[in-house]
Amino acid sequence: MVTLSRIFSTIQEAFDGAIRGPAQSLSLKQVRWEENLFIYHHLGLGDMIHCNGMVRHLLKRLQSNRSVHVFCKTRNASMTRWMYRDEPRIRIIELDDREREKPQVERIIRQIPSSNYLCVGHRELRPLLKEHPDLFFDELFYLQLGIPYDSRYEECHWDRDLVEEERVFSKVAPNAPYAFVHDDPGRGYVVDTSAIGIPIVRNEPKESLFHMGLVLERASEVHCMESSIRCMIESLEMSRARLYYHNFRYPERPLGTATRQKWISIEYTKEGCAIGA
Repeated sequence: MVTLSRIFSTIQEAFDGAIRGPAQSLSLKQVRWEENLFIYHHLGLGDMIHCNGMVRHLLKRLQSNRSVHVFCKTRNASMTRWMYRDEPRIRIIELDDREREKPQVERIIRQIPSSNYLCVGHRELRPLLKEHPDLFFDELFYLQLGIPYDSRYEECHWDRDLVEEERVFSKVAPNAPYAFVHDDPGRGYVVDTSAIGIPIVRNEPKESLFHMGLVLERASEVHCMESSIRCMIESLEMSRARLYYHNFRYPERPLGTATRQKWISIEYTKEGCAIGA
């Protein structure tokens, strides 16, 4: 329900923007490393994982008494804070899921006397998508800033909780070889499971994504669409599993070089049927 206060808030944001202009993102060369740094990258949970290495890379360049402040949707804030809990200098700024994110970011940045601000992706992504049709989204994030893409993997980190991972494994996994399948039928993304001949385990939405690590690593097969789970798998030890990437979310932009895992790509027809299944 749209309230009167929400309407007035939207009008005020538009007025403020017209008077002061949009918050200006810096290039990496313009960042002031002696100040706190604010980062507005894409805000899906998978994007938070993609940009983990980027955030830590930038933090290393800041003076030791300064922090990186990362914008994050409220629904992802708990897991994002958990992911960065080893580093007190990485701080999360929550954005209300019920409101448009960009005006909230603009409002917060304008309140900072000396804004040291990086906008990664968003409008800057559009020309890069056209210029580099062979690169995946996270590759373009790092390309935009001029940060080596290797940082996506080599500097990405979270402290795993193996006690919790074992608990979740015992909860959801059978005592036999199994295939882990991740899709999203509610949004029309359905993995074709007709060729899977072993028990299927699916994501447990009541559990933290980061507690699914052992479930993924111990699977015999993983069937995954482009998602936060696929992003997380890039930082796991997946040598025992056959990995199947079901390419129906972004069929025009395959993973290509944006992975260090050995994915077998499964293409789909427009009708949603796996080709060759």
